[in-house]
Amino acid sequence: MFKQCTQDIRPLALQIADKLSKDESATLVFLCFDVLKDYLNTGEVKELFDILSKRNLLRTELLNELLYRIKRFDVLKGLQVDVERLQTRLNSGKGYVTSYRQLLIDISENLSQEDLQSIFFLLRCQVPRGHQEAMKTFLDLIVELEKLGKVDANNLELVEDCLKTIGRIDLRKKVSKYKQVALGVHSVQNSTAYQNVVPVAAPCREHGSGREPFEQNQQESNWMPASASCNASQLSRQHVQSNCPTSLAASFEEQQSESMINPTVEFVQPPAAASAARQLCSVLQNGLEVYRVQSRPLGLCLIIDCIGTDADLLKETFEVLRFRVITHLYVELDHLKQILQETSQREDLATLDCFVCCIVSRGMTGSILAINGRSPGLLFEEIQQYFKGMSCRALVGKPRLFFVQDFLTASPDPDEVLETDAAQGNGEAVQADGRAWEEVIPQEADILWCCCRVSEHLILQAGQQPSAFMRTLSEYLREHRRSDLISMLTEVNRQTMLRNRLLAFEEPVPLVLRHTLRKKLILP
Repeated sequence: MFKQCTQDIRPLALQIADKLSKDESATLVFLCFDVLKDYLNTGEVKELFDILSKRNLLRTELLNELLYRIKRFDVLKGLQVDVERLQTRLNSGKGYVTSYRQLLIDISENLSQEDLQSIFFLLRCQVPRGHQEAMKTFLDLIVELEKLGKVDANNLELVEDCLKTIGRIDLRKKVSKYKQVALGVHSVQNSTAYQNVVPVAAPCREHGSGREPFEQNQQESNWMPASASCNASQLSRQHVQSNCPTSLAASFEEQQSESMINPTVEFVQPPAAASAARQLCSVLQNGLEVYRVQSRPLGLCLIIDCIGTDADLLKETFEVLRFRVITHLYVELDHLKQILQETSQREDLATLDCFVCCIVSRGMTGSILAINGRSPGLLFEEIQQYFKGMSCRALVGKPRLFFVQDFLTASPDPDEVLETDAAQGNGEAVQADGRAWEEVIPQEADILWCCCRVSEHLILQAGQQPSAFMRTLSEYLREHRRSDLISMLTEVNRQTMLRNRLLAFEEPVPLVLRHTLRKKLILP
């Protein structure tokens, strides 16, 4: 047990486990269900600690918080923990346990035996007969309802109605207060406070100049983010790379952006405007300004999930988009390098029109740690290097998309100095093999890097659902896949920041979005 934990944390975890009663162990495990998507067994606290340690999630701060939540202040005192200071930190929203779990524990502790029997009577029919005998506590019932998808952090109506029926209005008010807080944060989504804050760089061809956007002596400017003060229409116009008049392109892009933010809006256009929009659509779809996306399968999607929360969702999403999907879970750093190398040399890449790499891992500001937990890890630039022109000729001229969820470790190596996902390279040009026009393309071209960097606390606070970034990205890829990818990611950024703020109760950080795409990418 605890093979990958430090020498200090292992005996501490075992010492704590031995001091807990059976009920306390079950409560502690319940508090951690949001940490491990694939773990829903009550009472086995040592097994839980073992899994946490193997995934580098077992921390002294987590153990202290769990003891505080189950009110084992005597154990905290024995460990010389300053309880008042711990309480202040948790009250400021910096804890690991979600408010959803705290609410359910609070309800469980305040239910009488008579209340519990009444709740079982009301809700037993919601649980399959074979699982009813094992239910002894309110938390046991909640676990079964969660497995069935009838209760979660955003769906407590069943619990609320049940508390109302048995006359526990005091507990029902706690549920209502929890929902009001959640809805209060959600209401921010209707504001424009975080719209259009994605730092994007959209290299455009000057109208009528015929100048290519990627010249060897202009590599730096290709990665310079746009001004944060740009408004929605300015950002949209940056993304348009067509031979159409500027005003026409702007009109079409503004309508496209608005329809994506509010899909129910219908636009009533004069016949001339509608015709112009259709003309622009035709140019974008059929001209050289749009990447070819016609192969079947459309492309290869490589998913590397070192946390274990996002792989299933991403696999389903990209299969819907007609990608061939390869998934790897809980990858060691050396194995990660081997996977990237082998993937970049696959022969079938030459027959595909697109490549996607999704990575979910703990890391530093410019690197991925996989499950090793040691810095400096694998630099972002090294990840991209495997698929650049000189290393992967089969993908030259094709879009290569990297979507990264980076859970920043709380204890960086003080000696570590990293470049944060800036483009590095020699800028050499590579001829695209098999192209009729023998196009010569800079090897840095056609790469998109989209990274969401958040505190590793969110690994524990995100619940059994995937990360906010990957969940939002999946939603928009499926619902708005015929929209320009860059415009789509602007809205993904806004929604991700709002969801992370709901979980972390702190100022969210925008996505890092940098790209050298030469054309628009619109998935079919």
